[in-house]
Amino acid sequence: MSMKFLCKGVIFMCLLTTMMVAPAFANAEKHLKKPAIVLVAFGTSVDTARPVFDHIDTQARKRYIGYDIHWAFTSQFIIDKLKRQGIVTQNVAEVVAELRKKGVKSVVFQSLHVVPGQEYNSVLKEDTSGFQVAFGDALMTSDKDIDAVVAALGKNIDAQQSTVVVAHGNDHHPEFNQQLVALTNVIEKKYPNLVVASVEGQPGIGSLEKVKVNSDKQGSVKFVPLMIVAGDHIMNDVMGDEEDSWKSIIQAKKSECAASLGWNNAILKIYFSHLDKALQQLDKGRN
Repeated sequence: MSMKFLCKGVIFMCLLTTMMVAPAFANAEKHLKKPAIVLVAFGTSVDTARPVFDHIDTQARKRYIGYDIHWAFTSQFIIDKLKRQGIVTQNVAEVVAELRKKGVKSVVFQSLHVVPGQEYNSVLKEDTSGFQVAFGDALMTSDKDIDAVVAALGKNIDAQQSTVVVAHGNDHHPEFNQQLVALTNVIEKKYPNLVVASVEGQPGIGSLEKVKVNSDKQGSVKFVPLMIVAGDHIMNDVMGDEEDSWKSIIQAKKSECAASLGWNNAILKIYFSHLDKALQQLDKGRN
């Protein structure tokens, strides 16, 4: 490994650690007058995927000037894995404990999850006693959200090209797949050469056969992640070289993958609209 690459890696890890953990002491008194904002994501341990959190953080700080912004991951497995790599991140309970020590009275938790599923519900169940709290909705919580997501994904979709929207899904709790099924019904009607497939649960991967037929004619396929980060699922399940990867199943001459949701500012706008609503709810409760 070259010294130049090593230095860049060290700098990035320091930035990530600062972003996730370090409180903004310089403006502590000013921050205490406003609700703290906690951005909550599943997390990732993939080095090439993590910079998306820097982008989201930058956009959030531009929009919410003067707010104390924190980060939390809901995957303890990811947190522990990062810790073994020397990268310190926090779960929701640890952020809550930190805010208590700082004397914060009100907190808004903004989910960066795609659907209000298990990870989202785990945030709602955290012990936030003693705080005034509000929770920002996950990305696709209402029919209006789904329409907005379809519009936001449009910049990555060529109506003439075979396209696969890559969702996660849930094997064990089918009720958490409702929004994915609803998205499928809307977006596949708008784009005849597009299908939605999921790593787990509904809608599954049966639709990849349709894409294989179409891509044989076109010679290419494009994958569009419905995930905030392009982590392990995108790198291996979708774009991997194994025979059971989606790329291998479709066998197109050319396979490409769009950027993950976190890089799409139109998607971030939806999240921030949910955060705005949560801040308004909290403000009403305080008055």
